[in-house]
Amino acid sequence: MPFPTTGSNTELQAVNQILASVGQAPVSTLTTEEILVVNEVSRFTGFLDSTSLFTTTSNIPVGTYISGIGVSSNTSIAAAETVFSTTGSITSNVLTSPSPYLPKDTFVSGTGISNVIIQSGPTPNGANYDYVVSAPNAASTALTLDPVLYKYTTNISQTVGSAANFIDLTRAIVTKKVETQTNPDVAIAYNTLMEVSREVQAEGWTFNKEYNLSITPNANDEVLIPEDTLQMDLNSNYTQNMNRESVNRGGKLYDRVNHTYTWTDDTLYVDVVKQLPFDDIPTPIRSFIIARAASIVSSRVIGDPNQYQMLQQKEAFARAMALEYECNQGDHTFFGSPQGQNYYQSYQPYNALYR
Repeated sequence: MPFPTTGSNTELQAVNQILASVGQAPVSTLTTEEILVVNEVSRFTGFLDSTSLFTTTSNIPVGTYISGIGVSSNTSIAAAETVFSTTGSITSNVLTSPSPYLPKDTFVSGTGISNVIIQSGPTPNGANYDYVVSAPNAASTALTLDPVLYKYTTNISQTVGSAANFIDLTRAIVTKKVETQTNPDVAIAYNTLMEVSREVQAEGWTFNKEYNLSITPNANDEVLIPEDTLQMDLNSNYTQNMNRESVNRGGKLYDRVNHTYTWTDDTLYVDVVKQLPFDDIPTPIRSFIIARAASIVSSRVIGDPNQYQMLQQKEAFARAMALEYECNQGDHTFFGSPQGQNYYQSYQPYNALYR
C-alpha cells in the first residue's frame, strides 16, 4: 500500500513514515473518535413542557446543555430566550388564564391587578386553568409577571416538572473535544509526532520566533499566554522593560523582579516562540521531527535495540540538516547583528580576483 502523497495529508504522511520506520503497515486516514467533554457552569430552577423550557433565569446561551433528574440526555437550548406573557382575569380569589405556565409565588400585575401573588395551581377548567391568588375581585387582560418568566426552545420534547413544581436543573457547556485513535499503533505514532513537534519547536528556531511583538494586557492588567505560544519574554530594547524579568507561570506572564502578574503598560513588547501547525514547519525541521519521533516509537512499541540504534543515527543526521538550515536561514554571525538584520559581509576572494 503506497503512502498517500496528495492533498493536505502532511501529518498522515509523517505518521506513515514513522510506521514504516518501525516495520508497521501504513494507514490511509487519521480519523479518530471524538468525545465531547461537558462541564457544569451553574444551576437554576425551572420546568420543561414539550420543547419549551420555562425559568426565571435569563441569558442562557444557545447550545447550552440542560440536565436534571428526569431530563433526557443531551437536552440543549436550541433557540434564544423570549419573555413569556399571557392573559387572565380574577374572580373572587381565582385567576383564570389560558396558560398552565404561571409559577407559584409569582407576583401578577395588570389592569385592576396590583402585585397579586399566585398561591397554588394550575387546575384545569375547560379550555383554561385556575389559580388561587391572594387578592379578590380584580380583572385584567394582559398579565405582567414578577419575576419575569423566560421561555426557551429545546432540542428534545419532554415534560419534567411543572409551573407548580420547579425542579433543579444544571447548565453545562462543551469545554473541549477529546479525540481518540482506535488503532493503538497509529495513536502512539501520531501522539508521539505531536509531542516531538512541540518539544522541537520549543527550542526556538528562526521560522517560529517573532521579535518586538506588541501585546495589550487584559482588563485585569494581566497577560494571558496563548496555548500556541511556547516562550514569551520581554523585549530588552525598551527602557520600560528594565528591572523586570518575565516568566510563564500558570499560563500568565509573571514578573519575577516585582513579584506580580500585573502589567500597567498600555502596550508590552515581547519576543515569542510560536508553535506552528505541522504543515507550516519547514521541510528540514519537519524531517528531523519525524526521525526523532520514529526512534521514540521504536523504543516504545518494538523494543529492538538494533532498530533503535539505526533510527538514532538517522535522527542525528536529520538534526544536522535541520541545524544547517537554521544557520543559513538565520544569517547568524560571530559578531552578532540587530534583530532581523545582518550588516556583516564576509570576505569573498572573487571580488579581489575580479579586479
